[in-house]
Amino acid sequence: MEVYVKGRLTPILFFLLLFLVLPYHLNATTSPSDSDSSPGLMTRVVSVATEESKSGTTVNVLGNGKIPDYINHTLDFPLRIVFDFCNAADWFKPKIIFVESPNLKRIRLGYHKEKIRLVLDVKGTDIPVYTAMSANNRLTIFVESAEIVDTPEIQKKEDTVRKQEPEHKGKSNEISGSQPDSGIGTLEELLRIEPDDGQDDTALFFKNVDAYKAQNWSGAVEGLTHLIKTYPNGRYAERASFLLAKSYEHLYSGSLSAHFRELKRQYQDAIGRFPDSVYVPEALLAMGDLCYKAGNYYEAVAYYNLIGKNYKDSAAALPALMHKARVLGLKKKSGEALSILRFVVAHYPGTPEETEAKIKISKTLYEINDFRKSLSILSELRAANSENIYRYPQISLYLGNNYYQLGDSVKARENLYRFYNSCPDEEMNHLVLTKIADTYRDEGLLGNATKIYQLVLTRYPEKEGALISLIRLAEEQEEGQLKIERGIASLTVPIGREIEAPAEIYEDVLNTILNKDEKNPLAQLALLRIAILYHRNKDYEKSLETFKRLLKNYPLTKLREETKDALSKTLEDMLNKEMKGARYTNIINIYYRERELFLLVDSPDPFLTIARACAKLNLASFATEMFARADSLLSDEEKPADLLFCMGRDEFRKEKLNRALSRLNLLTEHFPHDKNAPHAYQLKGRIFVKQKKYVPAVQMFSTALGYDLKACDRAKILADKASALAASKRKEEALNATKEADRLKDNCYIAYCYIYKEIGDLYLDLGSAKEALAAFNGALDVEKKEENKILLNLKIAQCYRLLNQKKNCLSVYNQIASLNEPFWSNLARENIEEINFESEFKKITRNPPPPPALPITEPDSAAIKQLITTWQQAWQQKDLPRYMACYSDDFYSRGLTRTRWERYRAKINGRYKNIQVSLSNLTVELLSSTKALTSFDQDYRADQYHDWGKKTMRLIKKDGTWKIQRETWLRAAEEKKG
Repeated sequence: MEVYVKGRLTPILFFLLLFLVLPYHLNATTSPSDSDSSPGLMTRVVSVATEESKSGTTVNVLGNGKIPDYINHTLDFPLRIVFDFCNAADWFKPKIIFVESPNLKRIRLGYHKEKIRLVLDVKGTDIPVYTAMSANNRLTIFVESAEIVDTPEIQKKEDTVRKQEPEHKGKSNEISGSQPDSGIGTLEELLRIEPDDGQDDTALFFKNVDAYKAQNWSGAVEGLTHLIKTYPNGRYAERASFLLAKSYEHLYSGSLSAHFRELKRQYQDAIGRFPDSVYVPEALLAMGDLCYKAGNYYEAVAYYNLIGKNYKDSAAALPALMHKARVLGLKKKSGEALSILRFVVAHYPGTPEETEAKIKISKTLYEINDFRKSLSILSELRAANSENIYRYPQISLYLGNNYYQLGDSVKARENLYRFYNSCPDEEMNHLVLTKIADTYRDEGLLGNATKIYQLVLTRYPEKEGALISLIRLAEEQEEGQLKIERGIASLTVPIGREIEAPAEIYEDVLNTILNKDEKNPLAQLALLRIAILYHRNKDYEKSLETFKRLLKNYPLTKLREETKDALSKTLEDMLNKEMKGARYTNIINIYYRERELFLLVDSPDPFLTIARACAKLNLASFATEMFARADSLLSDEEKPADLLFCMGRDEFRKEKLNRALSRLNLLTEHFPHDKNAPHAYQLKGRIFVKQKKYVPAVQMFSTALGYDLKACDRAKILADKASALAASKRKEEALNATKEADRLKDNCYIAYCYIYKEIGDLYLDLGSAKEALAAFNGALDVEKKEENKILLNLKIAQCYRLLNQKKNCLSVYNQIASLNEPFWSNLARENIEEINFESEFKKITRNPPPPPALPITEPDSAAIKQLITTWQQAWQQKDLPRYMACYSDDFYSRGLTRTRWERYRAKINGRYKNIQVSLSNLTVELLSSTKALTSFDQDYRADQYHDWGKKTMRLIKKDGTWKIQRETWLRAAEEKKG
């Protein structure tokens, strides 16, 4: 990943930063040899030390001998800078040096049979600019810090510098805007012939200059080497040393990679001997260019930076800037490259470099897709001087490219033709002609396009343009629009043979590319076209395999968006084929088999198809998951009814009522006649019930009932409506709706047997115990789950109790109590005791005891009321210790001792999340000085459980504190909603 400079650095600030790029340590080559250096080559590293500065990290490596030749390269994953010292080494264990640096994580040292390896593990997201210089037994590596981003504070500093500029214009820290002194340090100066003084060294130097001018590179190398050896401190030694380095560069120009280290060493030796020479800037520029040609881009930038820092007025300064911009552009650091090029434009007006910088700016803008700005700069260059388009043919080239990207095929073609005619031998013309053909193709002029594609195939059969032309022709053949009298063929078949099938052409192109360059983008295009072709032929399996091959081999492909789009269409058609055949299981299997491909899909259609298949198979949660994937890819106006209903229902279940209501409103508004519309109204009604908005809830249920519904669906909605009516105190209407639902409930035997219990609850709520009993018995006949059967039996017992059928009621409770279910059996026993207590209480009421109640004192009254309040609060808060502290040690109720009562209440607390107890009509009667009787109306709610009735407690006073000794409970009604 490249790091881009954000913000625009103005010229002066930019070069103030550049001035800090490299520390003085990097001139290590120029330092005299250390006194402790060993005469032989290094076989082990003695020490590695680091120094930090604002501009970066310096790593000093000390060897036990002279630093040998080394190779350095970088790794992007993980980020590393690697140095390999190529000579036999002593064997030592690998070593890790941990450093405190903002640029480096650590340094690792390893010894191998034929080399010593030094590795710098880099922090951040990109390889920083770095350079390395060796002298005798020392190697100095400098790792540059990330460039500073422009900020208001920096701008303020820059303004201050600008104010000082007039006074110190000649002493600027950066490259001056004036013309550089081209007479110092140039090749002409190196080759300058002075008057012959008859001396031997003069004659020898003149002879070598003549050899250089005659391009006799080997003769120049041999003669200059002899001159330097003969006269090491002579008057021509300096010029001879730098000329020797240039001669070597010419000698090995055809084999740069093989002699890179030797060429670099020649320049280093010249700089090391003459560090103050006027030829040093040109030598550094040559070293930077060598590194650039060898692909060592970061090292190249470091040399260009050295020139900018130390030789700002030299002839090499401007080329160094231009070359640095070239490297940064190549490394996709467009922001930094543009900053440098704009500086050149601002400070070197009227020079050829200004025009070249503008052309490069336009090229960079084109590469970052800023076509209009690029076009504007090029148009200005053309308008400024009509000769520019002939002097700089690239202007026409990039004018054409920009017009093409902006969709103006005519102007694009005009400029591309001008470039082609101006530079008929240009190496890139195969691509230029192909783009010209593309402009014809875009305009529908397929005949003209085809002729040029064929021309490219004939004239440039081995070039990339030929491959693109083949692909274009194959695409037209796919569409059935290709009309060529002579026909087209693959690269290996001459023009005029029978036309090949598109798939064969794509495979041929692919194989041709892969044999040359696996990373060529055209290989990706060929694979994409093959995948699309298989899709068109409805061979979906082969299409998917080709997509997998493309994504596996080119995970960072620039065709990713086109690939995702084509992949989505293939998967969509593949799933639709299975959907039409009602092969829903196949759809699910395809999804699980190709899950990695589905992760790339950003089209909603495949996920909608999968969701609908899941719905057909009653896989509700899976359907919801797929609808959710599609939901994120659609606007509200695009969402289909089944998606809105499914997502609304899911959010209703998750208690996200407002979001659910929003979904359902969209459904009923946009799809009022959809099959899901009545169910959406039903869900909206249930949401209003939860919000206790009973009037709009009834309206929603009534609207749902206005649709043509199945009997069971109608029964369900009627039951919901009856519940809302009952909650709004419209008892008669609620009872009518319940009775209508009751008549329809038999249609729900299989689909929705729970309606039986729901209708029974409604009847019970409305005081119709007889009808409730019938409904609960009907539910018991169809219920399968044992726990639900127990609950229904409790409801049946309650109906018997309300109908005063004590015998039947006790029979059902005894049956439940005998099951030994921890919760239900205890509940049944509690009810049995209540019934028995109720009978005893009635007897007492018929024959009241003669003694009158004693008057209660104010302290006792207040203490008893406080006891009841504490008991109520502890029960609601499920604070069991505080709750049990209200009971006496000899407490007994419902067949339970105090200990068993505590266990029973612990289970109740664990069963319910929330408990609410409301008390009213509290009365207190003092039976004696230590005994009292209290009673009150109790309303108990726990989650979805609700009962209310009369509670009576017998209290006892011990040690001055009132406690509960007995308690009884007479239930008025009970409701438990599932």
